[in-house]
Amino acid sequence: MTSSPESDRAAARQAAAPMAAVSRRRFLKTALLGTAGLAVVAGGTFAVLRRSPVDGMPVPDGIRHLSHSEYHLFRRAAEVLLPVAGTPLTALQEVPVVAYIDAMIGMLPAHLRKDVGAGLALFDNAAVVSGWHGRRFVDLDDAAAVAYFDRWSTGNVIQRTMNAVIKQFVYVSYWRDPKTWPPVEFDGPVSDRWGIAYLGNAPLPDESALPQTGAQTVESRP
Repeated sequence: MTSSPESDRAAARQAAAPMAAVSRRRFLKTALLGTAGLAVVAGGTFAVLRRSPVDGMPVPDGIRHLSHSEYHLFRRAAEVLLPVAGTPLTALQEVPVVAYIDAMIGMLPAHLRKDVGAGLALFDNAAVVSGWHGRRFVDLDDAAAVAYFDRWSTGNVIQRTMNAVIKQFVYVSYWRDPKTWPPVEFDGPVSDRWGIAYLGNAPLPDESALPQTGAQTVESRP
């Protein structure tokens, strides 16, 4: 699969699929309130905690849709989620992971793009107080960054959603590049070779809307 408007659009739908399980109003309310709360906590004399050395680093000219902070968040996420150095897998330097993500982000509908942006800002800044790291996600070392992803993977709905969205964008962007296929002896998707049309992603169930099981009901009693 090579980068093209059609493949970018299909990959974007796949990466953003976890957002479909969360109502937009609920997501924005939680994400924006969380970001505002963090701004208060990390404001004033603690404003220095929200600064990062990467804030002064440039963004490549070809990046058109990701903001400055979003670019550096995905760059750091790719380093953490794809520890391929020293393995037979294709090196990160050979795959334009963040450039692929930028193209996919540009394919998202405006309202979904806004939701993803709010969630990314929350994910990056929440590390200042979540887990008491005292710094943003982009500045965490590898072990702390992995632990941060693990914590969000078992957190509330918004945390689990953003954990899944970020991982989907990174993994899809890496493995869609044909340069990553030879080390795992993959000869390409059959959908391309056989001309199978894309049928979309089935939305994940909204856990909050599901009836409680008997075990959950018992656990919720005082």
